[in-house]
Amino acid sequence: MNVSPLQQIIGNICAGLATLILLLPLPHLLWDYARKEVSHNQWVTPALFILIPLWLLLMGALLCVSASGGFDWLRLGRPALYTLTVAAALALAVVTFVFVALYIRPGFTPRGLYSPVIYLVPLATVLLVLLSLNQKLAPGISMQWVRWPWTIFAALSLVACVGFFGYWIVRTGAGGVMGIAHRIRNPGPSSEEMLAQISTLDPQRDFAELLSRTGPGESRVVREAVTARLRTNPEFIETLAATLNSASLGDALSFIHSATLSPADQNALALPARKAIERFTSDIPAPNYMSPERRKQLLRWGRKTFPGIIEKFSGTDVDFSKVMPDFEHALRPDDTRR
Repeated sequence: MNVSPLQQIIGNICAGLATLILLLPLPHLLWDYARKEVSHNQWVTPALFILIPLWLLLMGALLCVSASGGFDWLRLGRPALYTLTVAAALALAVVTFVFVALYIRPGFTPRGLYSPVIYLVPLATVLLVLLSLNQKLAPGISMQWVRWPWTIFAALSLVACVGFFGYWIVRTGAGGVMGIAHRIRNPGPSSEEMLAQISTLDPQRDFAELLSRTGPGESRVVREAVTARLRTNPEFIETLAATLNSASLGDALSFIHSATLSPADQNALALPARKAIERFTSDIPAPNYMSPERRKQLLRWGRKTFPGIIEKFSGTDVDFSKVMPDFEHALRPDDTRR
């Protein structure tokens, strides 16, 4: 390898900045959305704002490695090496994005399955760049232990991306390409679009749908607009109490947790709210029918939501003293520390 000072400086700076992005804003994003009930793909735009700069920096660093001869062992011409480097970086970026999506919305699978790929792939890329451009700092250290695993994973990612997008383009044609480009540029409805949709929903007929838009995943502006729309229902309290006894009780409990209620509202909703929490608790599956990750999600949600509701109704005559112990026991029946 013949590394020029300019290539070394640019590559090291790109690798350093990419490491900062990987270790600071990315973990914060994952932790933030792991604690939320995510809807409308609101995580996509923040994730892209982090992953795009991350992989553009890593792409620049990898191009410096290519320019200095770090990939000449592939025995390809320099233009082909540059093209392959860009393609590999894009493929790894796509794979990282997919694993971020799986981490944020894991379903019933544990998030620990996805964290290694999210962090190790960029870190391995940084390590490959640093060892390639700074061989004098670590003389005698073989590159093979990082070069071959990285190359194999990058090749598999590139093949998978080419195969998937090729198959998808054949099936959907040019319209599908334009559609995905539009979704990338517009990953979810903006607050203005959400507000326009809210104004078209009827507070009586569409009560449950409006209620579903008051969760913690929505912006404050949207939640306030939905709350104002819901309160135009002349039977707002009665409908909310009925919703607490329906399949939408989770949305109703989240709404009560964040809403401002008058003393009259509290007296009218206290008993339906307690019964809703009791029914929510009784419907929790046995631990052996639920993944550990799902159990943790329910625990986080209940510990965040139920104490606020209990405090909100503390001035009423309804007894909530057994609510939290029963909820904890449903999710942790073997815990003897309570």
